[in-house]
Amino acid sequence: MSCFRSEVDAMMKPVKMQKVRIFSLRSVLSGLITALHKEGLMEITAEKFEGLDEGRPLEFFNVVSEQLVRMRSINAMMEKHAPKKQPHAPNLLEIEEAIRQSRVLTIGERLKVLTSNVTAKESEISRLKEKIGIVDKLLPFKDIDFTKLDTRSITYKVGEIPAEKLDALKHILDKELELYNLVAPGAGKVALLLYKKSDKNLDQMFSSAGFSILEIPPETTSPITTKRSLEASLKSAEADLQEANTELNKIAADNLSKVNDIIYSLKVEADRAEVASKFGFSRSMVTFEGWVMEKDVPKLAKVIDAFGEKAMLEQVPLTHHDKPPTVLGNPKITSPFEFITNSYSLPNYFEVDPSTLYLVTLPILYGMIVGDVLYGVLSLLLARWLMKKFEKSYIMSNVSKIWYYCAFPTMIWGIIFDEWGGASHSFWLKEFGISSTPLYSGFHRMEEVAMLVAITAIVGILHLTLAFLVGAYNQWYHSKKHAIAKFAWIGVMYGGAIAISSIMFNVFPPAIGYGGLGLLVISTIILVITEGIIGIVELPGLLGNVLSYTRIAAIGIAGVVIAELVNNAFAPIPKAGIMALVFLPVFIVLHVINCFVAMFEALIQGGRLNIVEFRSKFLEGGGKFFLPFSMQARENK
Repeated sequence: MSCFRSEVDAMMKPVKMQKVRIFSLRSVLSGLITALHKEGLMEITAEKFEGLDEGRPLEFFNVVSEQLVRMRSINAMMEKHAPKKQPHAPNLLEIEEAIRQSRVLTIGERLKVLTSNVTAKESEISRLKEKIGIVDKLLPFKDIDFTKLDTRSITYKVGEIPAEKLDALKHILDKELELYNLVAPGAGKVALLLYKKSDKNLDQMFSSAGFSILEIPPETTSPITTKRSLEASLKSAEADLQEANTELNKIAADNLSKVNDIIYSLKVEADRAEVASKFGFSRSMVTFEGWVMEKDVPKLAKVIDAFGEKAMLEQVPLTHHDKPPTVLGNPKITSPFEFITNSYSLPNYFEVDPSTLYLVTLPILYGMIVGDVLYGVLSLLLARWLMKKFEKSYIMSNVSKIWYYCAFPTMIWGIIFDEWGGASHSFWLKEFGISSTPLYSGFHRMEEVAMLVAITAIVGILHLTLAFLVGAYNQWYHSKKHAIAKFAWIGVMYGGAIAISSIMFNVFPPAIGYGGLGLLVISTIILVITEGIIGIVELPGLLGNVLSYTRIAAIGIAGVVIAELVNNAFAPIPKAGIMALVFLPVFIVLHVINCFVAMFEALIQGGRLNIVEFRSKFLEGGGKFFLPFSMQARENK
């Protein structure tokens, strides 16, 4: 029996874990941490050890952190100027060599100078362009030297003003100024005002008149001469900027990958230094604990043995307080359904992994909903196309694979329901003149709605029975009381189903109905004993769970109705004549759309029945992923 249980555990439960404790002399701690990090076998947990000092990062952690900040700063400066980054797999030997190259480590100062120059030149170029823009507006006064306009008694203003407001401005100037001269060449727009200096604040007057003052660059002489000088300065600044950017680009191209490698190496060293904060320290010894997959214990022992008598590995017995991490060890075929398990609460270490169950139950429910042979073929083709299109998408790749698996039971159910593109096989054989005799008689959903609802309810009862049995298996070696409660739920479900079917629908003779009622009462009593009043409170919920499966019938029939409407309007059958050629593309497109909608609905509803109704009966969840202390984990971050 124990051998059978071990085989079942291996197939249905997460990978077996072993708790370990390591003792080490402080003199070899750094080397031991490095070895464990490279092998990546053990998840190190934070523990408090009685009589030992609490852990702290290794001494070099602060130095590594400072260098990490420095290299990240260099990296940030480089990334703006580097070419498009190529995928780069860090190599430890290359990284160590890069660290020894002081040239890489000393480029930071040069980068600071260059980036400072770039910033300064960009600001200078912006100012020069702004000045050139203003001087361009002064070109109507190209022969005037503006340095000679401001004298002891005379000053000037240059501004922009719409031509239609010139007369209004002159009217205000006549009132406010004793002596002035307003020059507005051409159509106006830019005007030069010369006037006698006074104590009056004229800015508000100019603004009210629509005269927008230009801030003339102080070095402005004649506009043409000034523009040439500014353009020469701009050209020189742009050349300097180009030169600085070229050097930055070269430094980035030559050194960015090395800097990234150094950052990676420093992160690795930071991880190694920081993990010691989870250890217990004495004056000469260090102790720490963690988890390792049972199959990897010999590999871990080999790593520890390499340190001789300076380190020791101890396997720690599992207690009921322990919460081992979860590793799902499913075969490759189960991986898409493992995606569903990972997307919701992960099973804890002691529970059954539902991924393999999903592999069986979800396609069956999906197939019942779609239930069409040709839609199954379309599902297969659409799923294959989506698998290729979304090959690199974790979510869509797995969803497409689930659709692919579900296509096969869809075809099987399609044969049972005798649905081939929304019609029976005999319809197509007859319309195309192949045969007027049906090859077989199927179960037609549209004609047997009541029976279909009953079948889906039975499927729900069987599905929930499996869930309760799995729940009983989960609990049997931990709490017999809760395991018995799972069997009581099965009794309640079957007793209630038999009693209702007999008393209300006369499916069974009265004697069987009363027997079902007795089973219901006995199971309810057991439920109260094992789970208390909460068991009674949850009884209506069980009925709701069973009835939820009848949505399989409702959604499936909706798809059949749409398919029949498409066939009635656009079926490319011989009697349609030449219109069959016109109908054919429309017929195909509409069926593909209906198939895709059916696929989506079947996945959503089938997934819901598995995750909500089914899964909740045996899985509490709350598991945590196994996160070994490894360099591979660092590379994946």
